[in-house]
Amino acid sequence: MYGLATVLTDKPMVDKILLKGNNLVGDLSSGVVQKAFAASPGPFDHPQQIVAGYALPTVSAPPVRVAAADVAVESSVALDSEDSKTNDIQAPSAAAGLSFGVGDKLKITFYERLKVEEDKWGRATSAISGIQQRPELSGEYTVQEDGTVSVPLLGSIPVAAQSPQQVHTALDEAFENLLGRRGMVNVVLMERAPIYVLGPVKNPGSFKYVPGATVLHAIAMAGGLDRGANDPWSKVEAVREIQKRSGAAGSVVKLLARDAVLKAERDGTAPKVPLRLMELVGATAATRLVNEQSNSRNAIVRARKDRKRAIKNAIESAKQDLLQYGHTTALDKLVKTRQDRVDNMRGLVDRNIVAKSQLSQIEGELADAEQRRQDAINQYGMAQQRLAALEADGLKVQADLENDLATEIDAVERQIADNERELDASEGVLKNLSATNVAFTSSEEANNGVSFQIVRRTTTGPVNVAANGMTLLQPGDLVNIVVGSESTTTGLPPMTSSFVTTPAVTTMPAPTPRQRPSVGPSANNQKVRAVAQE
Repeated sequence: MYGLATVLTDKPMVDKILLKGNNLVGDLSSGVVQKAFAASPGPFDHPQQIVAGYALPTVSAPPVRVAAADVAVESSVALDSEDSKTNDIQAPSAAAGLSFGVGDKLKITFYERLKVEEDKWGRATSAISGIQQRPELSGEYTVQEDGTVSVPLLGSIPVAAQSPQQVHTALDEAFENLLGRRGMVNVVLMERAPIYVLGPVKNPGSFKYVPGATVLHAIAMAGGLDRGANDPWSKVEAVREIQKRSGAAGSVVKLLARDAVLKAERDGTAPKVPLRLMELVGATAATRLVNEQSNSRNAIVRARKDRKRAIKNAIESAKQDLLQYGHTTALDKLVKTRQDRVDNMRGLVDRNIVAKSQLSQIEGELADAEQRRQDAINQYGMAQQRLAALEADGLKVQADLENDLATEIDAVERQIADNERELDASEGVLKNLSATNVAFTSSEEANNGVSFQIVRRTTTGPVNVAANGMTLLQPGDLVNIVVGSESTTTGLPPMTSSFVTTPAVTTMPAPTPRQRPSVGPSANNQKVRAVAQE
């Protein structure tokens, strides 16, 4: 401040400053000038009269905003020479080509210059204290899909494809229209939208955008192309998947044969060779597999038949016992005859014709006959209970056998489905490994088989851009690396020129159950058959 006051004591220098650089004086408040004169020991008692004596030329461009903390420093540097003052006003050349895009994060800070009160000596208290931040407007903002940022009270401000100076001007105008007075705004680019890399690279994902980055830079940040043919793990993985595929194929054909045998056992018919099994390994091999599974089940089937036969024999025996114990007619007649004899003997005893000892003997014979009849009735009841128990056991055994067969059939079918999925997965892995090995056989073939496409986000939606390794990237770009013939299956249209086109996605109808192969893709049935035969 003292250096500024010293310069202002030289009237020719003051004339030169006021006539050449109205931007600096116009941007400094009168309080700053007054404080500078107050710090000077010169003869200027009323500095505001000196400043008011010079008419400042009118300019159409808005003044450049400077931070309050740098007022004194910039003022002293601006007074050193005319060239240095001009360089401070111009925008940095490095930012001349900078423009904001969708997804960028900006920190926008608004300041307002307030009137500075003067003390009784006519000196301003402080120039810096007259600048106040507007926190209700300041903050971090992200450029939305429509290319604007939404500032409270100011509304939506277009930012996408705008330079920093244009954004400054738009915010200044919006601030002035809202409050009716000029303010100051500071816009800082905090973070740019990342770039994305998709395709056969070592580390696909999102990466921080670097100005001037090309497609090759993005591939380098992703770890480079994944040269599968040169990596030992691909060979190890191929051997592992071949073994897994062979085991799954062998399990599938065996399980299909076992499923046919179990269903025939459940239905009580002869086993039939399933059509799926014949399609996989042929009729001869399919018949052999079914016979093998049927022979392995002979012992179990024989044991179940023996168990059923034993229960059936026990039931027949119980029925014979029941029939035998049910014949009580003779016992009934015997009891009736002896009862009549006892009645007659009692009449003779009453007339003293027969002695009582004979009556007692006849009554004992009657009691013996009744006991024999009661024993026969008890045996008949027990035979009925035993027959009912055997019949219940037979039903339970039959239900258990049917339930065991149903459970075993269900388990076999689940194993078939699991092995088919494992077979399909192994086929897919081997196919991808084969494509990788073919695509990266040599560096020349790799370069010829690799193409690049950029998916770029705009205010109207995403678009596809054909690219090469030296194409410059923009924030938010997605780099899609296509290898060999994969360009027809990535969902992106092939690019043959540098024109921008909209994406076209081709939808294919889902295959019907009849069209879907039984085990793995239909093109690999011969491979599965060969593996199963081995």
